[in-house]
Amino acid sequence: MANENLDNAEKYKKMALNLNLVDKHDLAIEYFKKSLEYKKDDFGVLINIAANYTVLKQYEKAIEYYERSLKIAPNDEFAMSEIGNLLFLKEDFKGAAKQFDNIVKNNKDNKTALYNKGISLERAGEYLEAIECYDLLIKLDNKYMDAYYSKARVQEEIGKHKEAISTYIAIANLKKDDGEPYLRISSIYNRIGFYDKALIYIEKLLEVDPERVIGYVDKALILISTERYNDALEWINRAIKMENRDPEIYTIKGNLYRKIKQYDEAIKWYDEAIKVDKSFFKSYIFKAEVLLEIKAYDEAIETYKYLMENDKSKLYSSFSKAPYKLVLLYKKLGDYDEVKAMGEKAIKYYEELISIAKENNEFVGIVENIKELMKF
Repeated sequence: MANENLDNAEKYKKMALNLNLVDKHDLAIEYFKKSLEYKKDDFGVLINIAANYTVLKQYEKAIEYYERSLKIAPNDEFAMSEIGNLLFLKEDFKGAAKQFDNIVKNNKDNKTALYNKGISLERAGEYLEAIECYDLLIKLDNKYMDAYYSKARVQEEIGKHKEAISTYIAIANLKKDDGEPYLRISSIYNRIGFYDKALIYIEKLLEVDPERVIGYVDKALILISTERYNDALEWINRAIKMENRDPEIYTIKGNLYRKIKQYDEAIKWYDEAIKVDKSFFKSYIFKAEVLLEIKAYDEAIETYKYLMENDKSKLYSSFSKAPYKLVLLYKKLGDYDEVKAMGEKAIKYYEELISIAKENNEFVGIVENIKELMKF
């Protein structure tokens, strides 16, 4: 009888494994469970059931079966790690950190668990504990680059710029051919207004990696911040020469010309960005703003209409207030039929946003303004 049970358990297990191969996960779970009826303490079957539930995004059930597997093998690091990963996916970051900590307590040399604990603490907002965790990992393995980068990221997040820079310098000393830490340091200095230092480190990036287009772009942006527009133009042109299919770079060039009030040139480069990618909606926003500045109202209307009709996410059209501005423009031009028609469309547009973002009072105020504009 015992042998017959084992044979049946093996039979159903094989059937389940074959179903896994063709992505029949629901059915595979059924056959794995059948196998358990004949051999209830089969660790591998429990793990497979949990893995299938994970694929099906049924995380609670997956955790249940991993926990059952741990009753058979209490210190199995794979099962413990998977529970931690699932808790992370469920956004129970404190629970995930605790789970990864259990692994570390059993095996202090498990670098992956220690790193995952740090990431979980970071996502839980426990920033100082996350830094401590990354420090432990660096002490365990002083070439674990992800630990350095994660530590620096947290230091930036909590405003410890000096400490973050020190961490990035440590990376640069370990990896002489890696320009990324110089890019990050430059970004910090640029953000806090230390432009000369930002330039020093962006130049270090370009020394190490002269093919990084972002180095040329960032150098141009820093120069724009210091109002060195001619120098900035030189570097943005270098970036375009290296990468001529990036609409972001053309948009930056348009913004540069806008700053120096060369509006026709600005529009020209926004249009270049749009030629590269018609869905690069940032360029439409900037183009429309310039058209308003030069009082090219008809063209501004066409630009805002395109943005409103084609930005399915409504992210850019709402940010730019495209529907509201269209009503304003039609009112300014005295086209009252269009004010009414666009006003109705705009109200519907904003009411949809209000139903999604109920706490955003700005949209409520815009609707009231549109209703006032429609009174004539």
